[in-house]
Amino acid sequence: MEDKDRIEFLIRDKGLSNVEFSAITGIAPATISHITSGRSKPTLPILKGILKGFPDLNPEWVFLGIGPMYKINKVDYQTDYNPNSDGTPDLFSSATQDEKPIANSGVRGGSNSVNGSDLKDVIRDSMMAAIGQRKRQIVEVRIFFDDGTYEAFSTPKTKG
Repeated sequence: MEDKDRIEFLIRDKGLSNVEFSAITGIAPATISHITSGRSKPTLPILKGILKGFPDLNPEWVFLGIGPMYKINKVDYQTDYNPNSDGTPDLFSSATQDEKPIANSGVRGGSNSVNGSDLKDVIRDSMMAAIGQRKRQIVEVRIFFDDGTYEAFSTPKTKG
């Protein structure tokens, strides 16, 4: 998706006219028209104006077209978890809303609450919608530490 396509998509996603988008971002309506028609490309100040006007957007998506359109905030999870049989944490176990809260996740620009087991689906759906691909399943997450080591966390194997 090119820069102009992302800007057009954002305007449609937010349900705005070019004039309303202009007022929020501080970008002249004529400039928006030139970008969406393909006559010119957005400059760094224009992309910064979009981020300033829509702080819920993922900067990587705005600048590079990478990742989900909206930010997904980090959360402090409670320290109690159910480890896998090998002792590693089970990051995708079922949990109640109270056990793993997600406050103001920013998905689709709103304030949502998602339990831990649904977080994976929310992230995947958001990413797939942004890049237009089929749904995929997360099978492993790796965390790299500054001492050169890493830990791998895998989803439980399902029969099927």
